[in-house]
Amino acid sequence: MTTAQISIVFARETGLFVLLVAAAFTDIAYGKVYNWLTYAAIVLGIVCAIGGQAAGAPGSSVAGSLTGLAAAGAIFGFFFLRNWMGPADVKLAAAIGALKGLGFFLWALIYITLAGFMLALIVLIWQGRFLESLRNSVVFFFRPGRLTRKLETDGRPPVLIPYGAAMAVGTICAWFIELYMQQGWMR
Repeated sequence: MTTAQISIVFARETGLFVLLVAAAFTDIAYGKVYNWLTYAAIVLGIVCAIGGQAAGAPGSSVAGSLTGLAAAGAIFGFFFLRNWMGPADVKLAAAIGALKGLGFFLWALIYITLAGFMLALIVLIWQGRFLESLRNSVVFFFRPGRLTRKLETDGRPPVLIPYGAAMAVGTICAWFIELYMQQGWMR
């Protein structure tokens, strides 16, 4: 690889890790992922894709970056519209898609989902609301209107999961698995 290609790949991968670590920290510590962080990562992803495609850097494609941005935003946007996650999670997913492209994001989504499930399980057990949530899930599956009325009259605050942390863990797992596959360590 040329120096330009190495620089672009380094900027993209470093940007991804800075994004993930900062998003996980701020989501756990303050309950939010900041716009300046996600927007900067989206811009970095697109700029790296443009420069990388021009320089012939591996894994660099403007179309891949833009489709990753759009697909990640659309998938998490659906969950946002259902009130299942916040807008910061949508922007964080879009930033991951912009930095790494659609193919990587779809693989990362599997690990993000697993990490989110594990984190939700830990938080629910920690707060002593696991059985209540399990019961509510069964009620929601069979009679969703009944659960909505129950939750409106319950008065207890909902359980909030710092999904930015789950997205960071899942994406880092996907990154290491991608590296593992590229290096041929499976032989």
